[in-house]
Amino acid sequence: MGKGKLRGQRARPPDAAAVLRLAARIQSCGRAGDLRRGRALHARLVLTGAAAASTFLANHLITMYSRCGDADSAALAFAAVPRPNLVSWTALVSGLARSSAHRPALDAFAAMRRAGVAPTEFALSSALGAVAALSDPRAGAQLHRVAVGLGLDAELFVASNLADMYSKCGLLAEACRVFDKMPHKDAVAWTAMIDGYAKNGYLESAILAFRDMRRQGVEPNEFTFSSMIKGCAMQALLEQGVQLHAQVIKTNLIGDSFVGSTLVDMYGKCGLISLSLQLFHEIEYHTEIAWNAIINVYAQHGHGREAIKAFDRMTSRGIRPNNITFVSLLTACSHAGLVDEGLKCFYSMKDAHGIEPKEEHYSCIIDMYGRAGRLDEAEKFIGEMPIRPNAYGWCSLLGACRMRGNKKLGEIAAQNLLKLEPGNTGIHVSLSGVYASLGQWDDVKAVRKLMRNSRIKKLPGFSWVDANKKTHVFGSEDWSHPQQEQIYEKLEKLSERIKEEGYVPDTSSLPLNLEDSAKERILRYHSERIAVAFALISMPATKPIIVKKNLRICLDCHSAMKFISQVESRDIIVRDNSRFHHFSEGRCSCGDYW
Repeated sequence: MGKGKLRGQRARPPDAAAVLRLAARIQSCGRAGDLRRGRALHARLVLTGAAAASTFLANHLITMYSRCGDADSAALAFAAVPRPNLVSWTALVSGLARSSAHRPALDAFAAMRRAGVAPTEFALSSALGAVAALSDPRAGAQLHRVAVGLGLDAELFVASNLADMYSKCGLLAEACRVFDKMPHKDAVAWTAMIDGYAKNGYLESAILAFRDMRRQGVEPNEFTFSSMIKGCAMQALLEQGVQLHAQVIKTNLIGDSFVGSTLVDMYGKCGLISLSLQLFHEIEYHTEIAWNAIINVYAQHGHGREAIKAFDRMTSRGIRPNNITFVSLLTACSHAGLVDEGLKCFYSMKDAHGIEPKEEHYSCIIDMYGRAGRLDEAEKFIGEMPIRPNAYGWCSLLGACRMRGNKKLGEIAAQNLLKLEPGNTGIHVSLSGVYASLGQWDDVKAVRKLMRNSRIKKLPGFSWVDANKKTHVFGSEDWSHPQQEQIYEKLEKLSERIKEEGYVPDTSSLPLNLEDSAKERILRYHSERIAVAFALISMPATKPIIVKKNLRICLDCHSAMKFISQVESRDIIVRDNSRFHHFSEGRCSCGDYW
């Protein structure tokens, strides 16, 4: 027999120097996110027996799979380790959390403790991050007790993650208690609190914390600025966002992809899409976060084809899309009426990109069919879905049924939505709208009676506009503003002028059995019109009017805004709870499709 290897004989495990070289190659695959090369390398290690013989290499494999987002393979690599050590457990918990496998990460942390392995601050912090993502305060409190028992709660890294976890679970008082006990607070600790305030809607508290941080000599980092800018974006506070933008420039972080992406998002949410595009091009290196931000801006503003072009540029440059990318892309197609293009993107998720669609992606398709009036196809799609629609999906369908007057499907959507969100007052309002669109006033009365008996109140509509360094809030038929007389006078003049230009009130949007004259009066004093009238008498003619609204703009107000932009020669931007509408010279950017 020759000197060659016998068939089936395993190669000799590598020596120490070779192990180090292999570990470096595995690390390289993880850093590059090269899952294909990482799997090929793993296969060779299994054939040589190195994967089973070296816990050191197995730990690197776990980390590599986690960084590539393959949580299942990371767990399998861990299961193959004959004698997992502290590093193995830490790599598994941290890797699963990093891969967004949050519940499996917590299960692994519990298994680690049952195995008698005392977790490090890194494993504990990863578990806290998983709890924060799940927003599970009970599990968070349990981990807090574990941290105290291990004496790790005083560690700055752990304490910062505890504060972050409590704030993301909405328990700001608990977060503050943890934060106040820290003897030394670095930028990470301050950012955890600032981010918590901002995400929970307490932007003023976030601003005060940001100022305190700087007074104490702690310099904000890219994550601090991103948290503050995100807070401004959530509330569309343009002036504060511009001030933060200036500070970002001073600290030379303007080219940072993370900060730049949040600025792109902030200007987009404030209605200034041109600035979003400008900042996107100023980012030095476009990561998936940056691409997701600009695609989402296009989606919010109804620029579906531009969103598709951006997606094509993203993938052509080797940037891998993720779940968030496709939510934004499908939303863009939905808001622009690009049904065929949206379906093509949806089916490419799994076929071309290996991404399994989730409930939010299915809901986008339901919304897309509904907006296009293709309700039969929406119903068929729901029947063939592998999962049941979530609340957003049923709500989208109910809204479409209201617009199209589809009683049967509207009732089905309402029934399913009530199971998921029994406290959602908008369900009854939308259902009564379906009946009103068909002129079935007895059914409208029945729904209204049910609402009264159940003490269900319609969510009031509010609009707000920033002027003279102050936010002014208006409700429908709200005359509490100090300038009420001037606003009322402006509204009356506007009503006369737009009627002269051809405006005809659309009373069909009101599910009330009233005379048309009474309906016209109600429509005339909707909150967004009051806000626009105030802005016209309060803001310079050179500034665009940006109105934010908590509900969807109605058909009649949408028509009126087009005429107002024409007779006043002003650009008006309305951000409702669905998207942006840019009114200019008698036209809207949505093309009357929303």
